[in-house]
Amino acid sequence: MVSDYSPCGIICDDCAWFKGVMEPRCPGCRGVEGKPFWGACPTYTCVKDHGVDHCGGCGEFPCQAFMERYDPREGPINAVIRAGLLAYRNRHGDEEAVELTRKTVKSHDEG
Repeated sequence: MVSDYSPCGIICDDCAWFKGVMEPRCPGCRGVEGKPFWGACPTYTCVKDHGVDHCGGCGEFPCQAFMERYDPREGPINAVIRAGLLAYRNRHGDEEAVELTRKTVKSHDEG
């Protein structure tokens, strides 16, 4: 079971900050109520405002705001990939989405 799966589609269990490999350690978005060490997360706030567990469960998904939020080191493709994975998560649940996400990241890292 995944201990923390962020509203925007990041698997916290796989994150170096969450695992304590990098500092400062992050307890996950839910653990800090959307206020990680880098600042307030607008995605977390939006999910709470819409009363859903993650972006993929929102009736407005994928919205322009989501598509404009991505890791600048990866570029807009980051949002496109997370959008697909969150749609999959909404339909198939966290466990299957985690498995697909990990396969996707692994093949991306190997390529």
